[in-house]
Amino acid sequence: MKLYLALGDSITAGYGVESPFSFSNVYASFLRRHNPDLSMLNFGINGLTTSGLLNLLKTNQRLRHSLAQAFLITLTIGSNDLLRLIGNPNQPIKTSQLPIIQGNMSKTLMQIGQEIRLLNPVATVKVATLYNPLPAGPYAYYYAQVQGIIDNANAMIVMWARHYGFIVVNLDREIKGKESLFIGQDHAHPSAVGYQMIAKAFAR
Repeated sequence: MKLYLALGDSITAGYGVESPFSFSNVYASFLRRHNPDLSMLNFGINGLTTSGLLNLLKTNQRLRHSLAQAFLITLTIGSNDLLRLIGNPNQPIKTSQLPIIQGNMSKTLMQIGQEIRLLNPVATVKVATLYNPLPAGPYAYYYAQVQGIIDNANAMIVMWARHYGFIVVNLDREIKGKESLFIGQDHAHPSAVGYQMIAKAFAR
């Protein structure tokens, strides 16, 4: 039996859609075409930050055991770290906090990579980049500013992934220009079509 472990935030949890439509479930069903005996464990948690994930990896014995057994791991993390910069639509983005948040995020990602590779040196690990949902909603005014922040964070994710031999899945590129199709009614999380697109991007 082969184990696929889905780790991360609300994108992995499938926030906003019924569980069969979450990206990890759709992706697992793609994988079962080649591996009929595949089993999937979803550890996605709404609102999870990089430090929350690191804490889970260090303390949750069930997760540690599953991670050590997995042949494939997918990971969506980082957007909740950046969300602290955005208050309500009428307030400017708190850019003064940016260097601290980015510094912490970079350090924590490295520790996450270390923890994953200590527990499982050989699994295929696929990591999603962050995407910018803003054109689809009331924060569109901040699009350009936020895109700059996301580009920086994604550069960090790519560097981190290379360091630990993870594969990068570029969601920002997939979603750009198609936000109204792929982003759900809350203007932040994917729609059912969006989750399907994410599963396809991971399957490539």
